[in-house]
Amino acid sequence: MTDVVDPTPAAEAGTARWLEAFFRAVREGLSPAELFLADASWRDLLALTGDLRTLDGRDAIAEELARLRVGETSSPVLGEVVSVVRNARTLRDAWEVVFRFETAAGRADGVVRLVDEGGELRAWTLMTSLRSLRPELARTRPERPSDAAYEGQERRNWLDFRALEVGYEDREPEVVIVGAGQCGLALAARLRQAGVDVLLVDRFARVGDNWRKRYHVLRLHNEKGSNHLPFMPFPENWPTYIPKDKLGDWLESYASAMELNVWTSTEFRSGEYDPGSSTWTVEVARDGEQRVLRPRHLVMAIGVSGTAKRPDIPGLGDYRGDVVHSSEYVQGSAYRDRSALVVGSGVSGHDIAQDLYWHGARVSIMQRSSTIIASLHPGAEKVYAHYRSPEPLDQLDLLNVSVPYPVKRVRAQRLTTEIAELDRDLLDRLDEVGFRTHTGSDGTGFQMQFLREGGGYYIDVGCSQLIAAKEIEVLDAHTLTRLTADGAEFADGSTRQFDVIVLSTGYETVTEAVATMLGPAMADRIGPVWGLDAEGELRNVSRPTAQEHLWFIAGGLAEARIYSQYLALQIEADLAGIRLPAGAR
Repeated sequence: MTDVVDPTPAAEAGTARWLEAFFRAVREGLSPAELFLADASWRDLLALTGDLRTLDGRDAIAEELARLRVGETSSPVLGEVVSVVRNARTLRDAWEVVFRFETAAGRADGVVRLVDEGGELRAWTLMTSLRSLRPELARTRPERPSDAAYEGQERRNWLDFRALEVGYEDREPEVVIVGAGQCGLALAARLRQAGVDVLLVDRFARVGDNWRKRYHVLRLHNEKGSNHLPFMPFPENWPTYIPKDKLGDWLESYASAMELNVWTSTEFRSGEYDPGSSTWTVEVARDGEQRVLRPRHLVMAIGVSGTAKRPDIPGLGDYRGDVVHSSEYVQGSAYRDRSALVVGSGVSGHDIAQDLYWHGARVSIMQRSSTIIASLHPGAEKVYAHYRSPEPLDQLDLLNVSVPYPVKRVRAQRLTTEIAELDRDLLDRLDEVGFRTHTGSDGTGFQMQFLREGGGYYIDVGCSQLIAAKEIEVLDAHTLTRLTADGAEFADGSTRQFDVIVLSTGYETVTEAVATMLGPAMADRIGPVWGLDAEGELRNVSRPTAQEHLWFIAGGLAEARIYSQYLALQIEADLAGIRLPAGAR
C-alpha cells in the first residue's frame, strides 16, 4: 500500500462540503455532475440502485442518480465520516474518505476518493454499499432453546434439537441452497445469523468433499489472509497456502460450528417456480429417498463450472491406454517410469503434470491455447498484498470492493506489467521451449482472467520451472493429427507413445448445468452466469436474475465471503417484505 497522509483542515472542510452537497443532490433530485471528475466512476452495491452496478463517467453517474426516484428508493442521510486519508490506492493521488449513511432500507457504507480540480474537491471514484437492514425492519433471530426446553418427559438435549431442526419434518425451509462448498456455506451462515431458515443440499457424502475429492497435491494458490469465511477466520498458525484436505475439514467444521442445516448425499432432481404462491417446488433424493421441498428462494451454489468437459479429440475412441479427466485424477504413483500426456495448461494441468513428474513419470503437457503465467514469489503475492495490511478484514473488504471496474482494470494492467517484468527470465525461458504465454485479453493478468473466464492461467508453484528446464515436454495441440491406439500422431508424421492421457480440459458452463437441473428454457432465460458484463460486474452472480427468487453465488473463498453479504441482504429483505431500490432493470 502507498504512503498515507492525514488530512489538513482544508481537506476536512472540503470533504464535508462534498458529502453534504452529494446527499442534498440525491435527496432533492438535483444534478450532481459538478461534484465528479469527467472520468469518474461510481459503484453501487444495493444501497441506492438495488443492484450491483458500476457507472463510468460523470454524465452516466449524473443520469443514473437523476433517474432514481428518491421518494421510493432511499432518501439517504449522511451519518459519520469514519476516516479521511490521502493515498494513491487507485494509482491516483486522492483523499480517500470512508463514511457511513442511512437509507430507508438500511445502514450503508461509502468510500469516495476526492481530487482537487480548480480549487474544488471532486470525486474520482465513489462506492456506496448496503451493510445491513434497519434493525426495526430486519428479522429477529429465534432464541436458542431455553433451560425449560431441556426439562420434562422428553428430556431433549442440544443434539436432539439439532436433529429436529435438520430433519425438516414439521416445516419448509425458506431458502434451499444447492451446493455446500464455500459459497453455499458462507451464504447459509449469513442467512442463519439473520434468522432465515435455510437448508443446504449437497451431492457429496461429507461437507468439504468438493475439495477432498480433488487431486492429491492441490492447495490454494492465493494467500490465507484473503480467504477467510464470514464469522470464523482461519487460525493464525495455519499455512499461507492452504492444502485441499485441510480446507475440506475446515468447511465441515464451519458447517458444524455455525449450526448450518445440511443434507449431504443428496441429489437435486428438479425445481419449478410457481409465481402464484411465489415458491419453488424442489425435488431431491436424500440417500435415495425422494423429498419435496417448497422454499421461497432457490440458490445455485454450484461453482463457476458444471460437469467435466471431454473434448472431441480425433482418435480418442481408438486410444487403448488410460484416459482420466482432471476431476477424477488423484495422484501419479501408478505411472512411475511410464509416459503421460496432460492435455491442458491451466492450473490443474500444471499441478497434475508436476505431480506425475514427482512420481517418476515421463511427462508431456499439451497446450491448446496461450496461458497467463505468474510466479508465486514475487509475482502473484503482489496481488494479495492488500490483505496483509493490519486493518480489520471487513475494512479491507470494503476498500477492496470500493475500486470500480474502470479503475480496477487500469490498476490490474499496471500490476500485470510489473509482474511480467519480475518474471521476465521465466517467461523468456518458457517461450524458448515453445510454451506460449500472454497477459490476458487486455493485459489485466490472472485475477481478471478468473473473473472473465474462470480459468486459463497458472500461478507457478514449480511446474513452469520444470517446463522451462525441459524436464516436462511441451507439445502444441495444433500439431496433433489424431490419437492412436497407443499414443498420438502429429502433423509432421511423427508418433509418440503414451500410457496415460489426463484431460485437464475444464468443465461445462453453469448455463449447461442449469439446463440440466432446471430445464433449457430456464437456462436461456437466465443467460450466462459468471463473466463480466458491460459495467464490469459479474453476470447473474449474487444479484437479481431474470427469474424471480432464483439466485446464483460462485467464486473462490474471497468472493464467497464478500458477495454472500449482498445476496443474503437481498433474500433477507424479500422475506421481510422490504423493497430495495429497484435499479435500472
